[in-house]
Amino acid sequence: MTYLPDTTKHIPKFGSEIWYVNNSATDDTGPGTDPDTAFKTIGAGLTAASAGDAIVITAGTYTETGLDVDKNNIELWFEIGAIIAPASGTALTISADYCRVICREGALSITPAAGETGVEISGIFCYLAEIRVACSSSALIGFDITGNGADLRRCRCSAPLTAAFKIQGNKIKLEDCCTGGESGDSSIGYWITNSCDKTRLINCGSQGHETSGYQVDSGCTNVVASNCHSGGGDGDRIDNGNFTHWPKFEGVSHKEEHYHCYPTTNGEGTAGAPISVTSDAADETHAAATTQDYYGEPKVILPITQITNLWSWFGVNVFANTALKIFDLECLRINYTMSSAKNGGNAWDEGATSLTVADGSVFETGDLVWIYSDYKTDGEIVRITNVSTNVITIEREGSQWLADNTGLRWDHTTNNAGTEEMYLVYREGQWGMHDTNLQISFASTKDSITEYFSNFRSFNANDGLLARLVNMTDSTNAGGLDVSIIYREGGH
Repeated sequence: MTYLPDTTKHIPKFGSEIWYVNNSATDDTGPGTDPDTAFKTIGAGLTAASAGDAIVITAGTYTETGLDVDKNNIELWFEIGAIIAPASGTALTISADYCRVICREGALSITPAAGETGVEISGIFCYLAEIRVACSSSALIGFDITGNGADLRRCRCSAPLTAAFKIQGNKIKLEDCCTGGESGDSSIGYWITNSCDKTRLINCGSQGHETSGYQVDSGCTNVVASNCHSGGGDGDRIDNGNFTHWPKFEGVSHKEEHYHCYPTTNGEGTAGAPISVTSDAADETHAAATTQDYYGEPKVILPITQITNLWSWFGVNVFANTALKIFDLECLRINYTMSSAKNGGNAWDEGATSLTVADGSVFETGDLVWIYSDYKTDGEIVRITNVSTNVITIEREGSQWLADNTGLRWDHTTNNAGTEEMYLVYREGQWGMHDTNLQISFASTKDSITEYFSNFRSFNANDGLLARLVNMTDSTNAGGLDVSIIYREGGH
């Protein structure tokens, strides 16, 4: 808002034209330049206004359709008691840049039609404050934000079918916003998507959104949700983004902790022995062998799709099967959502360094990826050295056989074509995609330890966990440990 001071009375004045809208007016024939000659409709005010003008809208219900703030720097000043309730279409669109929509001394109420959106913001650097969207389990989205730089303060949304706040633009900030969902709507509170960057949520709250109170999709980067809250009825927080930060985030409180082990027997004839992990490595050409300070073959501790809800990892049980050796046990998350299947290209067989996938955008140079096939269900781990559209160039991290340190270890395609899949298991600096290392030594093969982490790790539905081992003492073959994990289903 631009003010020019009155040098005699020191009263700030608006620098451009101010137009007036009053639902009680007879029609739109008045000039709209003062309260006594106000337009009846908001649309008439938008038509009359030029870039930089302001429109004052009094209390009343406005049922117009197609309202679009399509001129730059327009300001809408709503009085308390103003309601926008169209029969169809998006209730209010802001397609121009640097616009402002506020309600003075109260809140603007918006009631979108069934299957529609309350507020759509496609212009850049728009400012909105004190707006309440009532979706009533009928409208889809409260606020759909595609324009960069939008700033929302004290805005609310209730009972959307899809999402309260759908954030798709870059550098979006929401402060002191809140939302509540309804049971059965399968909605999201704050949905951060479309590979957007630098979202900021400050002191925002959610409750009752069954899919998730907060969801960050793959490809979204640098999200910060500070001092935000997820209350009763919210689904667990979902974070598949890069470099997301959650300072002082408070999720749904749980009354009890129910821990489980995997693998475990159920006491009804189901086997559940811990998984044996050794420092031996092999490939199609070389038999299993250990070389000091080189990783052995990975072993799946928890298979993908085993736990179909969000789950939390609290610790690990380790049982000795080799004594008097120092081992480094590394555990890696198998990210179920960040994966892609083989799609054309050369065979994924021993020595291959060029692998074609269906969607290369999932991966980045420097990633560690797990290569799975029904032939090699424990898979193998390789490092990405280049991503060119859907062609992924890889290398072995290291090899006991030195000169043979190239490409894949196993003939996945030859032995079981059509089952090859690439999964992200490690990315430097990405929240949730680091590794967990434990250095362990046992004096006896009858020894074991249980290690609880100082902070649990959250895993998304269908994520798995694998482990591999380094013998840090010598090159004795077949040395290893038996491993199971301690976990609970649901968020924390």
